Parts: sequence; structure tokens; C-alpha cells
Amino acid sequence: MKQVLLLAISIVFWEAAFVVANTNTQGEGDWLIYPLPKTTVRVANLLDQGLTFTIHCKSRDDDLGPHVVYNNDAYEWSFHRNFFGTTLFFCGIHWRDGSIVYDIYKTSRDFSRCSTDCYWEVKNNALYGYTQIPQEIDIEVPWSRQES
Repeated sequence: MKQVLLLAISIVFWEAAFVVANTNTQGEGDWLIYPLPKTTVRVANLLDQGLTFTIHCKSRDDDLGPHVVYNNDAYEWSFHRNFFGTTLFFCGIHWRDGSIVYDIYKTSRDFSRCSTDCYWEVKNNALYGYTQIPQEIDIEVPWSRQES
């Protein structure tokens, strides 16, 4: 029984360290408390004709809000994966000719393909995901086309 109680207390303190470190918005001292590296997701606008898109990303705990991304620009954010490997961010992406809702970061898929830098491109025919090293397209998600 003592061992179970000790394990429970250890888990509580371990998780508390993750919460404290995650509230540091400046990224200072993260390695002292939070041993897992940050992951950055970047979604670039490579649509033709100077078109924009709107992206709205969420996780279970965070709503990043809607953002308009201009041509040849990008939207990005950084976060720490959780200890249990269940971190998930999904995004709705909408532009003139299409839309999609997709799991843009999922630890079970992305831990090995883009552990610290996950790069995506929004193009006219699809959303493309790249591996980190080497940087190659490995995910292609076609658009749901808008009705005229």
C-alpha cells in the first residue's frame, strides 16, 4: 500500500512540474522543469493568385482562435507534448475554393515524423505535410470543395 501511495504522489508532482513549466510563455527555463522539447507547427500559405486562408486550431485544452494567413506567409505555434503521448491539435482551414478539418498534430503519428518541427503547406489542390528529416511530403489531404 505504501508503494502505491508513493507512486501516486510521484505522479502528482511530476504532472505539477509539467503544468508549471507550461505556463511560462517566454520559454525561459523550460529544460529545468519540463524535460520534453517544444514542438513547433507551421502552416504556410502557398495558394495561387494571392489568396488567403483562415485557420482555427484547437486542442483539448487550448483554443488558438481564428487567424487569416496571407499569401506567402505562415501561421505557427509551439507547445510541449504531454508526458502520456496524447497531445492532439486539430485545425479547420478554409479558403475560397475549399475547406478541411484535420488533425494537424497528433503525437501518435507525428512523434517520429516531425518531433520538434512540423511543417505544412496549404496549396490549391491539397494540404501537404512534411517529415522533419529529410523534409519530404508524406501526407496529402485533398480539399472538400465549396459549392458555387
